[in-house]
Parts: sequence; structure tokens; C-alpha cells
Amino acid sequence: MSLRRLLGLKPREGPLEGEPTPVGADAFTQVAPYYDELMCTVPYKSWVDYVEAILRRVGHRPLDVLDLCCGTGRVGAELALRGYDVVGVDVAEGMVHKCRERRPVLPAAVMDATKPGLREGSFDLVVSLYDSLNYIVDPDGLQACLHGVARALRPGGLFIFDLNTARALRIGLFTQTNASTREPLMYRWEAHWDEGRRLCRVDMHFRWRGPGEQVEFSETHYERAYEEREIREMLGAAGMETLHVWEAYGFRRPRNSSNRLYYVARKLEVG
Repeated sequence: MSLRRLLGLKPREGPLEGEPTPVGADAFTQVAPYYDELMCTVPYKSWVDYVEAILRRVGHRPLDVLDLCCGTGRVGAELALRGYDVVGVDVAEGMVHKCRERRPVLPAAVMDATKPGLREGSFDLVVSLYDSLNYIVDPDGLQACLHGVARALRPGGLFIFDLNTARALRIGLFTQTNASTREPLMYRWEAHWDEGRRLCRVDMHFRWRGPGEQVEFSETHYERAYEEREIREMLGAAGMETLHVWEAYGFRRPRNSSNRLYYVARKLEVG
């Protein structure tokens, strides 16, 4: 038996009640002011190291970069520090406001990734990290997002993004808690997996016990699992070719045990 199950963190399985809330209607709203505290151990610099390793491997040297679903701007700001010209977009207004606190400041705007109003041919590279696209639970919405990305890319431009696999959502990686620590933001998350709909609902409960007012709040997040075949087909339909699919943070082909995959797609040349 796994330690997760021994601690009572076994994921719940079965049909989900109701429909997923649109991203932004609940997710990343109340948690926005505390998000950087929640993610304080996330290795953003290492993620950007990996993106740059991918760029070297495929021989691509971008200048203009879009951080799609940028959150509070940690990835975008790190890219800017390394000499890229970066802007960000995210559907959560509270998260976008935090981008102003980055050093350097990340120019960012509120935008729904499924309705991207991006000028054609503006970027050499689009990145979207930390399973952001799993939050687009409607396949038609994800297809619209990919069409928007392709439109925003210059011919030959790259789209680098990651997705949680069905395995990651099925085994309950989002069922977790830090209640035994003294961290200022205490959380308990409970994941519920619906195999038929390929959906994971995560009920997130938070309590801020740091400086200032003590606050408790909850959010509900949804992620959808997409198969590699689906993503390749969607990219093709959007006018992009899939160059590589790798297990996260290396260059190994996906395995049954993979929890996160990175996709590298290129906008096809016109003509």
C-alpha cells in the first residue's frame, strides 16, 4: 500500500456531480494574493532552464515570447531576465495584477486562452507551463486555443507546453495537504477522478495563518486528461506540426508511468 493511501489521501473515483466551472469563475480568484507563497518551492528557474535546453536541441532562437496562462508571471519574468522580450496573458485578473510585482515587471493582460485576441505573427515562441492547458476541459475550447496560438506565431515559431497525463490525475497527485507544517498558507486538497469524462475535480481548502488577517477560503479546480494522439491531431488541425513529445524535464519518450509530458510544436511555413 502506498504512503498516500496510508495517510488517508486515497483519491476518490466515480462520476462527478455537475459541470466544471469555467476557469476564472472560481479557480485562481481567492488564492491569487497567496499564490506565490503556495508555490514558493516550485523550481521556476529550472523550468526555464529546461525550456532553453529544448530550444538549443531544436535549434530555435526566439526573441518575442508569449507566456500563455502566465499566472503571477514567475516564468515570464525569468525569461525576461535572460534577454527575451516577453508578455503574458491569463484569464485570472488577480493573478495578472501580481505580474506587476515581478522584477522585472512582466507586461501582462487578462485574456481567456480559448478566445485569444492576439495579433497575427507576433511571436517566435509561445510557452504554457504547469499543466495550464489541462484546465481547458472542453476539447473545442482547447482546439480554439491552439488555433489562436498558431495565429499568433510567426511561421516556424514554436509552441512549448506541458500537460498532466491521465495517470497523474487518476492516481490522485492533487490529493495532498501540508497541515503538519508551520507554513503560513495551510492547504488540504482532495482530488476526485471521473474516468468516463476524463475529468479531475480538486476541492481546495486554504487557511492563511501568516501576518495580517487570518483567512479561510475554498476553490474548486478542474483538469481534463488528453491523450497524446488527441493533442497531435489538434495541433495538426491548427496548422502546427508536433516535433517532439517528451517526459517532463528530460528527453525520454512518454511511458505508461509518465505523469507530465512536454510538447514541442512548430507553426508550418505558409506556401
